[in-house]
Amino acid sequence: MSSLRFTLVMAFIAAAISSIAPGQALAGKQNLMDQVKNFSDSLQPESLSSKEIVGGLKEALRVGSKKSLDILGKPDGFFKDDSVKIPMPESLQKVDKLLRSLGQKKLADKFIKTMNRAAEKSVQSAFDIFVGAIQHMSIKDAVKIFRGAEDEATRYFRRIKGQELYDTIHPIVKDATDKTGVTATYKKITKTVLKLQPSLAKNMPDINKYVTGKTMDGIFLKLAKEEAAIRKDPATRTTEILKKVFK
Repeated sequence: MSSLRFTLVMAFIAAAISSIAPGQALAGKQNLMDQVKNFSDSLQPESLSSKEIVGGLKEALRVGSKKSLDILGKPDGFFKDDSVKIPMPESLQKVDKLLRSLGQKKLADKFIKTMNRAAEKSVQSAFDIFVGAIQHMSIKDAVKIFRGAEDEATRYFRRIKGQELYDTIHPIVKDATDKTGVTATYKKITKTVLKLQPSLAKNMPDINKYVTGKTMDGIFLKLAKEEAAIRKDPATRTTEILKKVFK
C-alpha cells in the first residue's frame, strides 16, 4: 500500500474508532472493518502509474473534445440548444425590439439563425488545436488536471489555447457569415436602423468578433460538460484505459 493511501486509511480508522460508543465493541468492530474496506476500495488504485494516469486523461480529453465538437457542428448544434445558442448581441436588444415593432420579425429571426449556422460551420476547426494541446501536455500538467476540479482540463485549454482557437475560428466565422447570410442580413438591419433611429447605429458591434466569441463560449461549455461526465459517469468511458483510470 502506498504511503499516501496508508495514511488516509489510518486517519479514517482513527475517526471511525472514536465514533464507537462504549458497550458496542463487537458490533462496532465488525462495522468498523466494513467501513475501512469500503473506504479503502474507494481510493484510486495504487497500481496506476503516472504514465497510465496521463494516458487515461489524454484519451478522456480526446474523446470529450471530439464528442463536443461533433454535437456542436451538426445542423442546429447551436441553434436548437439553449445552453449555447447565440442570441442577438446585447447592444442590439433595442434594435431587435425596433425591428419586431416594425413588422421585421423575420429579419431579426433570420439574423439570429444565420449567426448560429456560422458557428456550427466553424467548430470542427477546433479539434486539431485540442489534439495538439493534448499531445504536448506535460506529465505535471496532466496529473494536476486529473486531480483537479471537474472542469480543470477545460480551464487549461482555454488558458493555453484560447487565443490560438480565436485566431483559427475567426476567419472561418467570417467566411461562414458571408455564406450563411449573416453579413447580408446584418447590412439590412444596419440600413434600417440608420434610417429610422440613427442614435442606435453607434452600438452596432463587429458581428464576426461577436460570433467568434460566442462560438468559443459554446465549445468550452460543451467540453466542460463532457469532461465532468467522463469523471462521473461510467457509461461515458468507452475505452479500456478510461475505464481503468476513472473507475
